[in-house]
Amino acid sequence: MPQPSAVAMRAVRLRWAAIGAVAFILLYALHRALQGLGPEGAEPAALAEWITAQRTPLLVSELALGAALLAFVLFVAPLVVVLREDGDPVTSSAFGLVGAVFIAMGLVSLTAETALFAADAGDAGMIAVLDALQARVPNVLAGAALAASIAPVFLRRRLAWRWLGVVSLVAAAVFALGLVFSVVGSAPETRGSIFGVAAFIVWMALVAAALWRSARVGSGTERGR
Repeated sequence: MPQPSAVAMRAVRLRWAAIGAVAFILLYALHRALQGLGPEGAEPAALAEWITAQRTPLLVSELALGAALLAFVLFVAPLVVVLREDGDPVTSSAFGLVGAVFIAMGLVSLTAETALFAADAGDAGMIAVLDALQARVPNVLAGAALAASIAPVFLRRRLAWRWLGVVSLVAAAVFALGLVFSVVGSAPETRGSIFGVAAFIVWMALVAAALWRSARVGSGTERGR
């Protein structure tokens, strides 16, 4: 039985990475949608009232986040293999390391939010501490590093669309600014953060589309031989 060629295997891995990215996008968007805009005020009493009223969808949102992080593994792992086999071990290692950090920070955020949403509504002190903790997890830093680590792949045209490399660098800069506001701001988790979430989702969607297109181009080249 003939073995699949290296080109065919590369296309398969790129498709799986694209599927993982799309699954992550959908599950993460569901996670954010279930949380809505959050409480009207930042006071522990307002937060406790909001959690009590929305506890079930909030806990379901954390399940969606956990599934999204599993899907993210499917995005990172095949792409790391492709980059290494393309002769770019430095970018491959950087992207794999950043992907692991992204997942680790996501798990920390998941733990803090789950503890917050399961906390006793009458314990205002505990709610205030957990809210401050989950709001300060630097997920935006992991997003910035992720965008920056994959930008060279597009800039060198190892994957489709060189312009996506420029977009990735711009996205990394924007996400890094979000980290600055998170560190120095008094209320990092505000409704304005929704725009940052939307920007990250759009960027991930573009990356998924580029991976799928690269897989199709590779498959077409293989069939044309």
